[in-house]
Order: sequence, then C-alpha cells, then structure tokens
Amino acid sequence: MKFRLSGPALLIAASTVVVIAITLIAQLMTTRLVATAHAGDYDLMRRAFTGTLKGMEDEASSDAEIFANMPAVRSAFIERDRTKLLGECEGAFKLMEEKYAIDQAQFHTPPGVSFLRLDAPTKFGDDQTGYRPMLAEVHEEKSLRKGVAITKAGPAILGIVPIFDSSGALAGSFEMGLEFGPVLDDLKTAFALEGAVFFQEKQLHDIATDLPGDIITSKNRVGKYIRYHATHPDLAAALVIDRDIEITGPKTYERTVAGVPWGVQLMPLLNYANKQIGVVAIATSFEEDKTLARRALVWQVLAALVSVVLMAGTILIVIRGVIVAPLAAINVRMAALAAGDASRPAEPLTSYCEELETLARCYEHLRTQRRP
Repeated sequence: MKFRLSGPALLIAASTVVVIAITLIAQLMTTRLVATAHAGDYDLMRRAFTGTLKGMEDEASSDAEIFANMPAVRSAFIERDRTKLLGECEGAFKLMEEKYAIDQAQFHTPPGVSFLRLDAPTKFGDDQTGYRPMLAEVHEEKSLRKGVAITKAGPAILGIVPIFDSSGALAGSFEMGLEFGPVLDDLKTAFALEGAVFFQEKQLHDIATDLPGDIITSKNRVGKYIRYHATHPDLAAALVIDRDIEITGPKTYERTVAGVPWGVQLMPLLNYANKQIGVVAIATSFEEDKTLARRALVWQVLAALVSVVLMAGTILIVIRGVIVAPLAAINVRMAALAAGDASRPAEPLTSYCEELETLARCYEHLRTQRRP
C-alpha cells in the first residue's frame, strides 16, 4: 500500500475520531449543564412556593392578631355583642378583602362555635370542632395556629389566635383566612411560573359545603383530587393527569404541551399538622433551554465538520506537499542515477524539509561522483 494514500487516510481518520469524541464530550457537557439548570429551576419552584406560602401564613396570623387586639373589637367580643362587633369590624374587613385577598374572617366561642363570620354575618352558631382540628387545638392549647385548612367556605391559608378576657380566661378565638389563588398568582407574577392547587375531593365535599357548584365537577377532577385553582386551567389539565398526582413526596417530570416543553414540580400540600390534604403543581417552560441546547448542538456539529475539513486539508498539504512529493522527486532521480543518468540535479535544499535535506545532499554527492 502506498504511503501517499494510506498515511493521509490514517491521519485523517484518527483526526476525525478525535473531533467526533470532542464533539460528543461537548454535547454531553451541554446536556449536563441543561440538566443542572433544570434541577435549579425545580429547586427554585419548591423554594418559591414554600416561601410564598409561609409569608401568607405569617400575614394571616399577624392580621388576625391585630384585629383581635383592637380594644373595641376585643371588648365587643368578650361582651358577646354581635351587632357591635360587626360594626367595629365590617368596614376594615371589606377593605382588607378588596386589597389583600382576605376572604374569611370569623370569631369563635369555646370550644369552636362560630360567633360571627365577617364574610357571612347571618351564618353563626355552628360547632366546627368536629371537622376543624386546627380550631379545636387553638381552644385546647390556648395558643396561635397557622397553616392551610379547609373550612365551610373552602380551602384557605389561616391564622387563628386565642382571645383572652381581662382575667386571663379564654374568651374564644379569631381567625383570618387568605384565598389560596393569590399564592399561585404571586408566583406567576414574580417568577413567571404557572401553578395549580388540588385538594382531596372527599374533604371538599364533606367540609366545604359553601363552595360554588362549578368547582367540584368532573372537569376539575384529577384522580381523587379536585383542581381548586390554576393560573392557566387548560395548561394545568394537560400537565397534571390522574397517573401523576398520586404522590406522597416531591416529584418532577417534563411534559410537552402544544410543542412547548414544560418542567413540572409536584409537592404534597400539608395542613398545619403536616397531614397531606392536597397537591401543588408548579410548572416552568423549558422552551428557551431546549432551543439553546439545539442551537449548541448545531454549532458543535458545524464546528466538527469544519474542523475535519481543515485538518484533512492540512494533512494532505503537509504529507503530500512537504514529504511525499519531494520524496517522489528524489526517488525518480535516484532511479535515474542508478541507471547511469546523472544529469538531473536535486531541487534546491531550501525546498526540502529538514529531514529530507540529508537525502538530497547524499543524492547530489553520488550524482557528482558519477558525472564524467
């Protein structure tokens, strides 16, 4: 086999393998970088939701404490003057309802009997201790409780504070509840995250008897849960289906909807006692990441092709132009010299690479000796 063919072919093949290996490694690194970025996105979703929820719980409990400790409010409640109590609270509650998404506010007498609902003043007197352990615990422990719970009006982020009379005896409690929707809406505004919250259908059916009829319906049913609120209902319906939602711990996955890849983070929703009552789904679009990854792949492949072409051209130029062609010229002259023809001088030494200069000198020496 001729070196002028096998040599460049071997070098070009070896160079191509190296370029392909480098390209594959670069692509693997890109894939891992994207995966790391997505892991960061999932972590952001978890932290953003838990942080926002905690902030809402703190807000509900602090608002409840402020209300309960207003002298006129506290006095009217201790006196069990419902009309006076409503007059003291109604205006402030309406203002907070409009501006701060507070949709539930209620006074209770021990052990957990509704005394006045500011959101529904005509409804009172029902004992809620049987289905509201958080409320019962406030009256038993005589201490503040906050967290997610389901009431007759529906799920809410609640803060419940005990109210004591002048002698230090428990007079009852006051709670404020924030709508759950603003938690997800705030996440969408702050982080461009889509969200949905699901509650167990049985609990909603048994406890939240005042819910509108368009919530507990088949279109909102996902497994044993009801989709209670979503920032984008149609998207939520496509991203979270029956087989996804049965979780007891955090779960992540990717799903493509209408050609757009989404990263979905599912989290169990726990009540104040750390018992699961629902599921929260947070989603972010991975379209930009996937687009950048595809672009990176295209550029890597193009760079590999250009590298192979350049390296092949360089190898051919170096091997054939610097080594094979000059060596072939000397071989022709040596053959002629061996046949007795010493008339053909070698090319100038400067035209040879250093390794071939010695051979050219030897040829000239032999040619000089043969000349008549």
